Amino acid sequence: MTTTQAAAIRRLAGSATVVADHSWPGTSATVLRLMDPGGRQIVLKRNTSTGSFQREYAALTHWTRTLGASAPQLLDVDEAEQDLLMTAVAGRPLALLNLTRRQEHLAYGLAGELLARFHRAGPPTTLPHFGLDRAAYIHAQLTDGTTPLAAAEADVVHEALDHLARMPPQQAQPSHLDFTSRNILAQPRGRPVGVVDFETSRHEARGRDFLRITQRTLIQRPDLRREFYRGYGREPDPAERELMRICTVTDTAAIVVTSTAQHRQAFAAEARRTLSAALRTWPDPAPGTALPHTRRPL
Repeated sequence: MTTTQAAAIRRLAGSATVVADHSWPGTSATVLRLMDPGGRQIVLKRNTSTGSFQREYAALTHWTRTLGASAPQLLDVDEAEQDLLMTAVAGRPLALLNLTRRQEHLAYGLAGELLARFHRAGPPTTLPHFGLDRAAYIHAQLTDGTTPLAAAEADVVHEALDHLARMPPQQAQPSHLDFTSRNILAQPRGRPVGVVDFETSRHEARGRDFLRITQRTLIQRPDLRREFYRGYGREPDPAERELMRICTVTDTAAIVVTSTAQHRQAFAAEARRTLSAALRTWPDPAPGTALPHTRRPL
């Protein structure tokens, strides 16, 4: 533990002691699990990324209250140092649990229920320029230096970006945007279920919050997909499915490029597998044309 971390603990958590370090190497966040003198476990999170800190602070202030013990609850904050003190959520990441099929079904059904509750945590809104703004953001990542994408892959990605930029205004809701088995916590028998890590949370276009759990788990496990959406209360509608189809290509291409540049090989390899699968199902030639994919600059 560094002297800076020790000072933050004293400032926000008094005489609490560190019991575990949940920080991810190479990220902007330091996450320490503490135990206070009464035996309660709490979490101190410092994020050197101002945007990530502000998003998580906003989510803890306005949205996670509706989830109760299933999500962190804000205890204290130091905005100058970008420190958040919050309650600890019980359980272990689903990705690390060895569950029976029945227990998996239970856990993913409860996860669907939890995400539906989070989506209702705040009023919906409209993002009039979502597609254009998102496409510009992804395009900037793809053109920043050299790219590991082959020419044929880049052609499809640029076509997907063109579709994204032309999308109509999108209905938006409170969204987690990293809702995966790494951030969903469960007990060894599959219940109860909680969720952590809200640093990417914001009002986002409906459908994008299904993206990561679909890419990393549900697409390979139709049984878990069925239970997840049963818990959520409905399947994605046609507009959400179309947004997911497009963003699977654009988002994973950006992750391949940025993770490769940052030498985060595990993330790059995971995104590469998802991108390759998405490209195999992308129509060629594009609908309404007789020509194979060609690059379409935004």
